[in-house]
Amino acid sequence: MSYTAKQRELLRLWQKGGLRRINLLEGSVSSGKTWVSLVLWAFWVASMPQAKSYLMCGKSLIALKRNCLLLLQELVGESNFTFSIQAKEGYLFGRRVFLEGANDARSESKIRGMTLQGAYCDELTQFPEDFFTMLLSRLRLPGAKLIATTNPDAPLHWLKTKYIDRAGELDFLDFTLDDNPTLPRDYVDNLKKEYTGVFYDRFILGRWTKAQGLVYPFFNEKDYTIDTQDGAGRYFVSIDYGTTNPCVFLEIWDDGQTVWVDREYRWDSRSEEARRRGSPQKTD
Repeated sequence: MSYTAKQRELLRLWQKGGLRRINLLEGSVSSGKTWVSLVLWAFWVASMPQAKSYLMCGKSLIALKRNCLLLLQELVGESNFTFSIQAKEGYLFGRRVFLEGANDARSESKIRGMTLQGAYCDELTQFPEDFFTMLLSRLRLPGAKLIATTNPDAPLHWLKTKYIDRAGELDFLDFTLDDNPTLPRDYVDNLKKEYTGVFYDRFILGRWTKAQGLVYPFFNEKDYTIDTQDGAGRYFVSIDYGTTNPCVFLEIWDDGQTVWVDREYRWDSRSEEARRRGSPQKTD
């Protein structure tokens, strides 16, 4: 197997006993999260008690099979990992692994009563919070661990506010993966061109960025940031959208502490000028 530097760092962490109770791999698309998380999951399960129970879950069983189960079987060999979607279970190095989908809030009832040594979650931001909360309560054996992957979502997503932002209070490892340097250059270049705005921020830059409610979803800082001549600051155009009282600011930001408003424009639809022109409102 060939690993990137970031992937080797994660595996060394496991070898040195550095994994936590909750281990989350997050970052941009095609960064190698799923691949290395399954390698880590296989190594870790193989080192744990054979008589205990384990769980792998995704948004649905079909998604879990497509994203993880077939890849895991390819990584370790069919002799070491077999599974049945119909039976909702598999065997990894002789350890019994239950398989579940977490497609809605009612899914948490599927895992009630379980006692788990470990669990693997694919694309955790797509899970209902109730399912994840119940899952943590099922990891009740000594040394039990959860390994999960995700792409970033909205900054107010429950996973971000209740777990990632509180990582210092919890037994939690938030491992952000860099872009995968083994990917073909033309694939990476095309991927960057295909995403814009909030989706560029999430899937390429790996940022937790708000998508809902944006007036200009195509906007992103990468496209619209312009260095000043002396390199000391950056220009931003800030727009308060509207047809009645739109407002535009052209700002220059310098050292991160001071903002100067260079120019501004505001249209007052109730002003004398608006009445004189006979067109109080602006158009979209």
